[in-house]
Amino acid sequence: MMLAYFHPGKLAVRAPRWAAAAVLACLPALAQGGEAAEFFETKIRPLLADRCFACHTSARLGGLEMTSRDALLKGGNSGPAIDPGKPASSLLLQAVRHTHDRLKMPPEGKLAGEQIADLARWISDGAVWPQTPAAAGPSGADEFVIGPEERNFWAFQPVEKPAPPEVRDKAWPRGPIDRFILARLEEKGLQPVAAADKRTLLRRAYFDLIGLPPSPEQVDAFAGDRSPAAFEKVVDRLLASPRYGERWGRHWLDVARYSDDKLNSTQMEPYPHAYRYRDWVIRAFNDDMPFDRFIKAQIAGDLISGGGDAELIAGLGFYALSPQFQDDRIDATMRGFQAMTVACAQCHDHKFDPIPTEDFYALLGIFNSTKIDEFPLASPEIVEDYEGKRKDLEKAEKVLGDFLRNQGRQLSSVLAGRTASYLFAAWEVLGPRGRRAEDAAGDHLLDRETLERWVRYLESAPREHPLLDGFEALLTGETSLAGVRRWGREMEELVVSVLEEKKKVDAENNVRLGGEAGSAKRNEVELLSLERDRYFLWRDIGSDKGFKTPAEFSSGILYYRGGEIDRFLSLVWQDHAERLRTKVKQARARLPEKYPFLHVIGDKAQPRNERVHIRGSKNNLGAEVPRGFLTILGGGEPITGGSGRLELAEAIANPDNPLTARVTANRIWLHHFGAGIVNTPSNFGRMGERPSHPKLLDYLAARFVEANWSVKAMHREIMLSATYALGNKPVAGNLEVDPSNRLLWRANRRRLDAEAIRDFLLAVSGNLDLSSGGEPVPLSDPANRRRTVYSYISRRKLDKMLGLFDFPNPNKTSPRRIGTNTALQGLFFLNSEFMMRQAERLSDRLEQEFGAAGSQKEKVAYLYRLLFGRRPAGAEMKLARRFLNGDSEAWPRFTQVLMSSNEFLYIP
Repeated sequence: MMLAYFHPGKLAVRAPRWAAAAVLACLPALAQGGEAAEFFETKIRPLLADRCFACHTSARLGGLEMTSRDALLKGGNSGPAIDPGKPASSLLLQAVRHTHDRLKMPPEGKLAGEQIADLARWISDGAVWPQTPAAAGPSGADEFVIGPEERNFWAFQPVEKPAPPEVRDKAWPRGPIDRFILARLEEKGLQPVAAADKRTLLRRAYFDLIGLPPSPEQVDAFAGDRSPAAFEKVVDRLLASPRYGERWGRHWLDVARYSDDKLNSTQMEPYPHAYRYRDWVIRAFNDDMPFDRFIKAQIAGDLISGGGDAELIAGLGFYALSPQFQDDRIDATMRGFQAMTVACAQCHDHKFDPIPTEDFYALLGIFNSTKIDEFPLASPEIVEDYEGKRKDLEKAEKVLGDFLRNQGRQLSSVLAGRTASYLFAAWEVLGPRGRRAEDAAGDHLLDRETLERWVRYLESAPREHPLLDGFEALLTGETSLAGVRRWGREMEELVVSVLEEKKKVDAENNVRLGGEAGSAKRNEVELLSLERDRYFLWRDIGSDKGFKTPAEFSSGILYYRGGEIDRFLSLVWQDHAERLRTKVKQARARLPEKYPFLHVIGDKAQPRNERVHIRGSKNNLGAEVPRGFLTILGGGEPITGGSGRLELAEAIANPDNPLTARVTANRIWLHHFGAGIVNTPSNFGRMGERPSHPKLLDYLAARFVEANWSVKAMHREIMLSATYALGNKPVAGNLEVDPSNRLLWRANRRRLDAEAIRDFLLAVSGNLDLSSGGEPVPLSDPANRRRTVYSYISRRKLDKMLGLFDFPNPNKTSPRRIGTNTALQGLFFLNSEFMMRQAERLSDRLEQEFGAAGSQKEKVAYLYRLLFGRRPAGAEMKLARRFLNGDSEAWPRFTQVLMSSNEFLYIP
């Protein structure tokens, strides 16, 4: 089923009374605060939404909520977040400036200087935060109407290929792209700067397309090629290189929030075959897979052409390897492919964009109708053999586990019947008698380990319940022995009664669940539970759960598990336990290594629609919403067959969709120029930036579709333009009119990202391993010489070097890298073992290249050509010779200095 696309004038559904007010709240010249309110809506709210709201709305990390001015004034665990009128004393500013001794925010990297300045200005002006009316409940009678104003917004207009404009300077443009750029420049009375020299252009192209530098020989060859097609040949050669997919695949992996492990805050939990999705992405870019097919494979690769094609199904890692939250999947899909912040409509209609709450739940129904799955990369016979032996092992483990758990529970009941004796013995150990635990256990015929557990538990305070608090009063020695024994008997009755009550509660709940203890029915059935204090007493005494008081316990103090139980069993029972363990060992020995597989998703057997969660609460359900796509994009037709992923994929990849080609063309442009035509690449809504060259964006989007969604064709057209070849020399007059270079009168100088820095260092030292694909290796491993794209990426603990150089947080989709410049980065180049190791190996490389006969001048000249693609200037050569001064031990320090320079680290 193909979804229709909107045309201006076509109406949608649902428009609450407050819609007009909400729209007004995000338009310029607001009544609530005038210019200050406009500044908040255009600069501050989008910044907070992009960098802060993920952790400081409902999650309230650090106790801080950032949903209103009052919430910021209230603050969190560290105090008020803002001091209106006083930026310097505001905790928020200290955190984002990284001047606070403890708080450094946001965690994924420092804000850009302009963003920090905007926050400082906002706080200085009084931290104006316009109030918007609360959204009406989704089940209310009012309807959300998408009117002409919303439909006429630029992002929702159909893509029409515009004719390149006429320009006065006929000589400069090489093609349509240049005419769009030059027309805007001429409007402002600006002229583009001179073209970059050939060395600069070549270096720019290499880092843009493959993330590696050209060799000195390649620089010389290009400099000597005087043919008109010289640069075109370079571009074609780089696009054909397997290194291209490694570079551009990594750009997409940022958007796909790729990681090699699961989101687990307590331990590393790797996916066994995550790398297969990473390798698939790289291969897709190398093969120039049409981008519409690339999209469909990641959303519904198992449903295309009947399914079964591993080359398409591998793309489902986009979801299967993500944090297992459905709102994350909606957010990544809509931001990544459509640049729409649909997840903002989870609790109420979107405050700025024409996205009703129902649209969120129409998508949620699609993703709730899917499940995590595996796609075997082995024959059915191998899979069947493995699965049969795995089930044999699981059965043997279950029989053993059930036996030991039953014995453990019975043992808990037996030991609970002697609670009074254990408490009296514990009193002897901890009280005025001060006896040793082993002596008290022997005299009272008690189990020593159980007594030691009681002692450790009773001396550990505070506890989470008051039911045993009377023990502390007994330790003063003022209570008689009879009083101590009487208290012990009372506690024994309490412990026994709690254990018995828990058995009855579990039995009744099992009946209510129909024997399906782990099923989804738990959310639908009213279950019984112990009273709070009695529950905590049961947990501390007789459960298999670990807990902490100040001391840490792996289970209840009367609960023994596994082999711990053996010493309590009679010989017959011990023999039975050993026989069961033998069966487990035999079944485990027969189980072969698991076959390779892909991490994928699949449709559930019974797809279902989702009901609106009023105010975002799953316990407060509204009307059922048919599965479907965004209303503003023509998604009003309900999906009835399957999960709806195939229909969703076709709707997004449809050439008539006004967003998809624009969003993708903008992402490609971004990575070539350092800024997008729309400089909020994952937000084309009202809170995003407007396109600097809207007609150029539409031209590129139309050309993208015309070229069969070929990303490589887009590279060629962009890189062969005069705009791409511009130099970066500043011109005072241009700077006054366009200081941020949004009109592209010169090239943007860009720092290399983390991967390119490391790969560049390895390449020039002659230490780079260019083998492709396969399992990831930790970046911290000194033996890891592979490209950084093949390193282990962790959601739980990001590698220090990656974090230092602004690698994105893999827990959320990231449209671009946020560049920072910190002292710690400088210290990395000065002190890190990795840096010093590459400097030494580069020195060894020079020695190997030239040998003992090579002169110092030759080595320095070659080093400059290797690192910078040029020969050293006379002053540089003199400085080098003065520093080296015939000292062979100075070479590693010299190479390290050059590899730490800005010329090394920046794309010109």
